[in-house]
Amino acid sequence: MITTPPNLNNWLGREKEISQLQTWLCDTAVNLIGIQGLGGVGKSALAAYLYKHIEFSDKFWADISQKPDFVVFAEKVITAFGGQVTKQGDIDGLINDLLTCLSQRRCLLVVDNLETLLTQSRQWQDSTYEQFFSRWLQQGSNSTLLLTTQEKPILFQSQPCWHLLRGMNISDGGLLLQRLGIQETVTQLEEFSKAVDGHPLTLQLVAGYLREYCHSQLSSAWELGLKQFELVAEAQGVHRDKQDARLSWILQQHFQRLTPVQQNFLVNLSVYRQAFNHQAAGWMLASETEVVKPVVVQKELRELFNRSLLLETEDRKYRFQPLVQQYAQQQTTDINTAHQKAIAYYNSNTKQQPWQTLEDVRAYLEIFYHYCQLEQYAQAFDTIGICDEFLDLRGYNTIRVEVYGQLVQEWKLNQDNQWKLSASLTFLGNAYYSLGQYQQAIEYHQKSLKIFRAIGNRSGIANSLNNLGIAYNFLRQYQQALDYLQQSLQIFQQIPNHSGIAKSLMNLGIAYNCLGKYQQALDYLQQSLQIFQQIVNRSGIAHSLMHLGIVYKSLGKYQQALDYLQQSLQIFQQIGNRSGISDSLNNLGIAYKSLGKYQQALDYYQQSLQIKKEIGNRFGIANSLMNLGNAYYALGKYQQALDYYQQSLQIKKEIGNRSGTANSLIGLGIAYNCLRQYQRALDYFQQSLPITQEIGDRHGEAKSCFNSGFALKELGKTSEAITAYRNARQLYQAMGLDAKVQNCDHVIETLNST
Repeated sequence: MITTPPNLNNWLGREKEISQLQTWLCDTAVNLIGIQGLGGVGKSALAAYLYKHIEFSDKFWADISQKPDFVVFAEKVITAFGGQVTKQGDIDGLINDLLTCLSQRRCLLVVDNLETLLTQSRQWQDSTYEQFFSRWLQQGSNSTLLLTTQEKPILFQSQPCWHLLRGMNISDGGLLLQRLGIQETVTQLEEFSKAVDGHPLTLQLVAGYLREYCHSQLSSAWELGLKQFELVAEAQGVHRDKQDARLSWILQQHFQRLTPVQQNFLVNLSVYRQAFNHQAAGWMLASETEVVKPVVVQKELRELFNRSLLLETEDRKYRFQPLVQQYAQQQTTDINTAHQKAIAYYNSNTKQQPWQTLEDVRAYLEIFYHYCQLEQYAQAFDTIGICDEFLDLRGYNTIRVEVYGQLVQEWKLNQDNQWKLSASLTFLGNAYYSLGQYQQAIEYHQKSLKIFRAIGNRSGIANSLNNLGIAYNFLRQYQQALDYLQQSLQIFQQIPNHSGIAKSLMNLGIAYNCLGKYQQALDYLQQSLQIFQQIVNRSGIAHSLMHLGIVYKSLGKYQQALDYLQQSLQIFQQIGNRSGISDSLNNLGIAYKSLGKYQQALDYYQQSLQIKKEIGNRFGIANSLMNLGNAYYALGKYQQALDYYQQSLQIKKEIGNRSGTANSLIGLGIAYNCLRQYQRALDYFQQSLPITQEIGDRHGEAKSCFNSGFALKELGKTSEAITAYRNARQLYQAMGLDAKVQNCDHVIETLNST
């Protein structure tokens, strides 16, 4: 699914249409707007202009021309708007989540090329989309859906905010021809614009033809036979399909004037979904025995561009207008060779590590796409595996969800790929875990576990159990976490897999630390450390030492904590594990903060942050910023704390980390409480509450309720404050946190007596 709007090259006119659509978009009572028109009439360009120039809290562009599954569509929109998928695999629940997400803030969702979802009778091909749009019409509020389509769905038949987009007005059409280099008087240019109903794509294609074959002279236009075509179409009563037929006819004229080599070149280029340069194009022009010189490739590209069969981007690459690309792909029955050439091109242009940006691994993502087009899913799986760790580290987990979700969907129907299906489910679960969407992670790890059990892969079973334990631990459902981790440990011991044993022991230690059972945590971590030492796994040794330091910090034994953390840091430095170095520095900062040594804490946090930035760990950057905020908060420097909390919040929203988003919102609320800006504090707590409830974070929910109670009390809303404290008390009691319960009881008693 394409999520970026098209460029606005040669944009002009449309003032009347823009005025009408802007009026509707600014009306909060309007929840759905349609732009309907023929292909190539400029619907997407008009929507892109509005998308760029109108203000909303958030915006998302969804080009559904490739007919994405509703689950993919919904999850992308929800993630982009900072929402949460509460139950994987439940379509009704997913629609509820999407509606909830859209109603929480004023967002603009553009759905481009809606007609691809419709039958010839304008009904829905996919009933799930129909359910969503039906419910949006009935109960959608706050946000606006802007649709572009060639057909108006029967469902929207009575919708009032629906614009029928015609061609450009006569003068603008003439001006467009002039901009495209066609030589003639203004009157004659406008007459031609009128003859083709001001249809933008037709004007561009005809202009390209005239530039190439007719010396840019408009007087030669009718030699195309266009007038004869118009008369035939009119005589046959062609109205609605007239423009589509005209476009196809004009493209046919272009295509027939190309040499066989050029025709094959155009068809081959049409497999590229990204804008391509002359090197990529060269692979499509070359044969198995002959390499084409770059100057020849450039010449052929310019010829296609001059005919308006290709568009040029700002960075001097080329791309197709969608209707032209579709026409080109229809001119062959076998496009597999072109996909294979695309794979060969991208394989020759893969970048070696270290990678810094998403573009550094773009080649692997495109190879994955072309393998999927060839239905070679095993190769696609192997390809994405090359850059999976990087995508996770850099916070591109929505991409991981998309690619592994596609593989899971395909392999569900193929019983021969059970191992790779289970592996894809595991990666999908890990992606959701990295996004802080722990419930979805659990559901996919459960599916993975089921398959590993069915095929008897004991190592896979143990790893799935371990992953489930980690996810439940983050949800603070510690007993379930311990149960899964104990099962994982038992299987690893039976295999035996010493690395797995040590890993399970370490995670058990982490879980017991979270439970406040520090001696048991120490026992497990010491066992883990001992095994890692025996098998000489230095990374494991360093991680065990780091977590031992964390436990000793929890016990208030700060010197021992510092000793273990320093040992951990030293090993990570020796083995060059920069992520581990950053984690150790971060935990040293936490320990010094607990000692009240805030300047040292800040120094360690800053060092940790610097490394996170260098390696591109966005999740880690957000956590370091949060810790810096906590340190400044402890120093009473609330404005600086707010600055860091806001930076942390922005990143967590961008990478879709729901748990982290809630924590940052709570931090902001507490800081505003200290600044006595109670209403602003309350706003942040109210934003955090639905997130903590959706992801099952009872501790975060209780913290939000408790601090909301303080803000409400200070605002003089005693009754609401008592309710908030009681909600916090109930949650703390369910978690067995007696000291927190007593604190709530004390505040409630005080408020009741006033």
